[in-house]
Amino acid sequence: MKRIIVLSCLVLVGASANCQNKKAKKQTPKADTVAVAPIVAAPVETAAPAALVAAPITEAQKAKLKEINKVFKAEKSRIESDTTLNADQKAAEIKMASKEKSKKIKESFTPEQIQAMKDAQKAKKEAGGGGE
Repeated sequence: MKRIIVLSCLVLVGASANCQNKKAKKQTPKADTVAVAPIVAAPVETAAPAALVAAPITEAQKAKLKEINKVFKAEKSRIESDTTLNADQKAAEIKMASKEKSKKIKESFTPEQIQAMKDAQKAKKEAGGGGE
């Protein structure tokens, strides 16, 4: 009886080690990827990113951006709730509304400000904060 218990413990330990080995293999980079040197921790900046400092957005522009986003969300909701459209038509109309939103943003902001907003949005997504 003791032998059976010892053997079953060894099997469980071996299976556990095998599972951990599979996880480690999944996390290792593939041969065709480029190895990157580890990043040395730098002091965290508490100020706004450099892109935002270089191209500040005025309060009027912030209000304009909120209005553009509000209009787009309302239009998107209207399209999504329209029962006369199929999925492809809804996707096409949402894409057109998105292009209109982009056009309005390009009219209201400088290219530097747009890039700064994109960079800030990307950083927010990478930090796990989501985004619009």
